[in-house]
Amino acid sequence: MPGALDVTGIPGVSGVAVRSVRLADAGPDGEAFLDPAERGRAAQLRDASARRDFLAGRVALRGFAAGILGVGPGNLTAASVCPDCGTDQDHGRPGYVIGGAPAGLALSLSRCRGWAVVAAGPAAVAGAAIGIDLEHRLGVRFDGFDDVALTSAERRLLGGLAPERRDHFRTRAWARKEALLKASGTGLRVNPASVEAFARPADGTVLLDLDTTALGLPEGFAAALAVLPVR
Repeated sequence: MPGALDVTGIPGVSGVAVRSVRLADAGPDGEAFLDPAERGRAAQLRDASARRDFLAGRVALRGFAAGILGVGPGNLTAASVCPDCGTDQDHGRPGYVIGGAPAGLALSLSRCRGWAVVAAGPAAVAGAAIGIDLEHRLGVRFDGFDDVALTSAERRLLGGLAPERRDHFRTRAWARKEALLKASGTGLRVNPASVEAFARPADGTVLLDLDTTALGLPEGFAAALAVLPVR
């Protein structure tokens, strides 16, 4: 069943809250609070299940943020920001405003195979840059994954593992890369095969694997959280 994770004791992550959500539990009732821009993004998805998951993820994120802020979900207005464009964009980091002012939360969301993980922290603590990602081992089982997703150092590490451990390594690596790229705001505009998933970031970014058991996630998932330092 879904759960929450306490990461407050980890240096650089204090004040960040993490929770898992089963998308089927988000329910359509919360869609009434979604903004036209969110509905518009969902409408662009041709697959019906993808549309449902997108909307459920947005409902979950809005409810999560509203609970932290102590307001109703209808009091929030979606305001995603792209760090490259510098303006509110539907492709940027998720965020909200209340009464025209920033809500003061750094947020991140990831969906995978009927589940989502959400993360939130005070913008002053998180440097307005959090990245969370959720992956499943079935998603890395395709020919060519290693070439497009792993660095040469990671491929060497992978080669030294027993075959039964390799999918778990790939899943962890992909979740960590995605978390880093979300936190940086670049996303997959950066080649993931150029991002070291297991090296300590030189800029002080905190990158950690999340306890999927504590989060109540089924077997086969890996999750990671990245928090950029305050600039």
